Amino acid sequence: MSMEDERTIKDGNGIPPRAKALMVLVAVITLVAIWLVPGDKKGTPPALPEMASPPQAEQPGPLPLPPLSENEGTAQQHEGDRARAIVAELRAGNTEPDSGEAFARAEQLQSEGQLADAYLLYRFAARQGHAQAALVLGTQADPAFYTSETSVLPGPDPQQAYRWYRAAAAAGNEEAVTRLQQLREHVEQSAVDGNAAARRLMLQWR
Repeated sequence: MSMEDERTIKDGNGIPPRAKALMVLVAVITLVAIWLVPGDKKGTPPALPEMASPPQAEQPGPLPLPPLSENEGTAQQHEGDRARAIVAELRAGNTEPDSGEAFARAEQLQSEGQLADAYLLYRFAARQGHAQAALVLGTQADPAFYTSETSVLPGPDPQQAYRWYRAAAAAGNEEAVTRLQQLREHVEQSAVDGNAAARRLMLQWR
């Protein structure tokens, strides 16, 4: 039998030995290739570098306060400055000061708790003949009505009450006449009790 015939001899399965060897080689190469190829699972991508945070905008500071006006009560301002400014205003233009205007401004300051300024304006109006302003001054000094919340005086002063009630009565204020009588009764009793100031005041009473 020739060699060519032997090469063509098939095995029991009908596959030549050389073809069979070639198939085994192909299978081995395929297995190796599959083993070397990475799987489908994707690895975690590297983290991106962090971007630098944008610079924070500078926060605006507090707005500057407006300058204080002359009429605002400050540590540098003395009591009575507002009243003096109002009096200067009323006297401007070489005209007769309006006592009614002065009294109205005094009432406004009194309601704001500016007792010293209000007191000066009451005095200014009273000296201009304003009866109601004189009555207010008498009331602030009267022992029967005095309170530290409404009067700039350190305490009741019958002498001043007498003075301003008389001015108000002279200007035609009827209530001042009644107040004078009540004040006199109080002063007389104080004089009887030995109050020297009351005795001196009774000497002035007419």
